Amino acid sequence: MGGLVLQNLKSSSFEHDVFAVNLKGYPSVFGYPCVRYLREISAPVDLAVICVPPEVIPRVLRQMGRHGIKAALILTGGLARQLNFSPANNLKIAKIAKDEGIRLMGPNCLGILVPEHHMNASYTHIDALPGSSAYVGHSAALGGALLDWAGARGIGFSHFLTLGASADIRISDVVDYLASDRRVKAILIHLEQIRDANRLLTALRAASRSKKVLAIRTHSKDALPNGVTDVGKIDSEFFSRAGVLQVDTIDGLFSGLEILSRSKPLYYRNLAIVSNGLGTAMLARQYLLANNGDLAPAPKSERLKQDSWYSSETRGNPAILPPQASGEDYVSFMKELEKEPSLGAMLVIHSPNRRSNSSEVAQALLKYIKRSRRLVLTCFLGGLTTQDARKSFDGSGLLNFDSPTDAVNAFLTLAQHTAAQEALRETPTTDALDFIPDRAQAKRVIYQARQERRSYLTWPESRYLLRAYGFKLVDSTFDTDFDRLLNRLTPRYFPAALRIVHETYSYPFAYQSIPAARWRGAKIELPDVAALNVAHEELLAEKKHRLPDSKILGWAVQPMRRKVDALQFSLGITRDETYGPLIFFGEGGSHADMLADRQVALVPLNSSLAKQLIQKTHGYAVLLERSNDLDNDLKILIQYCVALSQMVIDNPRLAGVEVNLLLQNDDIPIVLGAAASLGEKVRPALNPYPAELEEHVTLKNGADVLIRPIMGEDEPELKAFFARFDSEALRLRFFYSRLKFEHLELAYMSQIDYRREMVFVAMDQGQMIGEMRLWWDINRNEIEFAIMVAPVAQGTGVASLLMEKTFRYAKSLHVRTIIADVLPENTAMLGLAERFGFEKMMEDDIMKVVKHL
Repeated sequence: MGGLVLQNLKSSSFEHDVFAVNLKGYPSVFGYPCVRYLREISAPVDLAVICVPPEVIPRVLRQMGRHGIKAALILTGGLARQLNFSPANNLKIAKIAKDEGIRLMGPNCLGILVPEHHMNASYTHIDALPGSSAYVGHSAALGGALLDWAGARGIGFSHFLTLGASADIRISDVVDYLASDRRVKAILIHLEQIRDANRLLTALRAASRSKKVLAIRTHSKDALPNGVTDVGKIDSEFFSRAGVLQVDTIDGLFSGLEILSRSKPLYYRNLAIVSNGLGTAMLARQYLLANNGDLAPAPKSERLKQDSWYSSETRGNPAILPPQASGEDYVSFMKELEKEPSLGAMLVIHSPNRRSNSSEVAQALLKYIKRSRRLVLTCFLGGLTTQDARKSFDGSGLLNFDSPTDAVNAFLTLAQHTAAQEALRETPTTDALDFIPDRAQAKRVIYQARQERRSYLTWPESRYLLRAYGFKLVDSTFDTDFDRLLNRLTPRYFPAALRIVHETYSYPFAYQSIPAARWRGAKIELPDVAALNVAHEELLAEKKHRLPDSKILGWAVQPMRRKVDALQFSLGITRDETYGPLIFFGEGGSHADMLADRQVALVPLNSSLAKQLIQKTHGYAVLLERSNDLDNDLKILIQYCVALSQMVIDNPRLAGVEVNLLLQNDDIPIVLGAAASLGEKVRPALNPYPAELEEHVTLKNGADVLIRPIMGEDEPELKAFFARFDSEALRLRFFYSRLKFEHLELAYMSQIDYRREMVFVAMDQGQMIGEMRLWWDINRNEIEFAIMVAPVAQGTGVASLLMEKTFRYAKSLHVRTIIADVLPENTAMLGLAERFGFEKMMEDDIMKVVKHL
């Protein structure tokens, strides 16, 4: 293997010094000088490529540490597997490397290829072509095959590497590095293992804001979270929250990259189809709708209606032009169509015939599409007579496809990526939770269960937990003694439902793969006490037969609340061993296929994300049909989903919560039943709002002000905050003149990743009067800051309080240095820095202020 690496370095024309190290004492290897020991190399070494058996690696790493080598690739692969290179061995070499101050890539990695540096430090059989896309993955075998596949198609890379077992450096580290490289335009990722979903999601979200990021996911094991049957839904949610385009195949990885690279922005996720043939256009329409794509609204223009054929059959989309339509006919029609305000993309399909020349149509379309601000996809059907048309589009870097199906698939890919990007910057509303959770009550309930060494909550405890987070529950009464329970009943409980509460069904998800077939341990529509007594005996007998070892905990009686028009929903909390806590929502009830309809979302959830979760389900389609007050019903369902998200953030030991919710048109949704289980603490994949950083302070003028981290909901107030400054103040802050702030920028500024950056805002009765923005450079272990104080609050001590808050925050992160770039004429900022002991130095007409902690 070492010989292969040396040959690849030589064939790639690597321009810097290379040394071989081998105990056999060769004078040279493939033209490179060879030594027996590291100590014989006098020049500084930047990278060591380790190709030795696993049992030798610890000794080699210690030698590297003694000689000041700080980076290593461990290419030991197949041999490592034969000798059982276990996770324990990975931890061992990672610890040695950390002790020696060495960063590792591998073991079992392919190596690194950087064509721009003529560097091929790998054992691949083929070199990478230069390009602007980077690839990083886990599998060396897949990486080698993919490199060959790309080479055959002329696809190049800026970087190409695989990480193998990732004893130290992980894909998240590489993504961070690639995201900061301006030469990299796109990042392609193959994920096989995710050890820290939080860290990876943080890196992907940061990268996808400035790069095109595509990912393919493979699973080495089939573990599923409780209550979920499709791991693909969880993967899809993860990549969607990251703003990443998920694909399923290697072809999809590169075709997706080509589509994203050649496309224009998609402002609306809908498609208008224009064709000179009805059959081909209807095939495209049919395929689009079958794959959950959206047609653009029918055009309102009377001219468009007059110029298109078959309008009654197609309702204006597709738009059918005459078979003999020329290129100018297409362009004239599309120019008018482009005026439609809610149009997303256009798909132009041309079928060759004797009266319409494909090449002439292509040339006319080329000129128009290059100037158009809309996304246009083209499809020249046929073969012999359309080759020139296709070549002209391919040569111009425009989106052209051989079939309507391929074109629609490309549109769906763009729509999926656009949706993920929109999710990154969508502003959540502020009305999701209109109450303050009783966190103390919830913690008492969980503490009591843990004190009794139970991993489940009892019937009353589950209800206490839900009430603490604003759920309305159906009236019920519970007792461990059945006779005592009967004595408490009043007429309002009849007709009643009786449930036997036992240990097995106190856990959520206490059913197999067919929830509708499970025994529910309940009797319903009981008219009186006599019927309750009969049901009591029947339930005891059934329980003894079905679950003889499950301990009986008590009995519960509820008044019957179901009506003919009632809807049931199943929602709650589960957890995935990779992605952490999840919120699920779907249709409920004994006749619903609950598991098939369930959709999942990562926590934390805001109102916008909760709404999207609900709208993906079949249960929502039923709600649309049967709700008398859709807006209010949806608002409450959103509140409940957000409440579940907050519940698991506040109580990370919650392993599962399952809620059976009843919605009736004459009342708000109520909980019929619930179950909850406990486990070890688990961290969410996304960092929740750090409420512990909130603090109240008093200004010099006596005003009570809240200093807290910024939230996504602050976007409107952030815009209003910037509007309170004149152009000169904004120039001093942003280093150039500006007055307008668009939604996209404001969303990025308010929806931050609390693990990467921090923004403290000072709020005076809901109005933002100060902002301290912090960026943490983890490589340099320093924080850069920028601060603004509203004119009305200047001189009240807001700036000093925000600076003191920053110092405390930096020390909690063990940051060594705080810095800021300041324009020399910004005297207020320089005065603040001087008061807090910052050093000042001039660099390229910018004053840099620095304070070492």
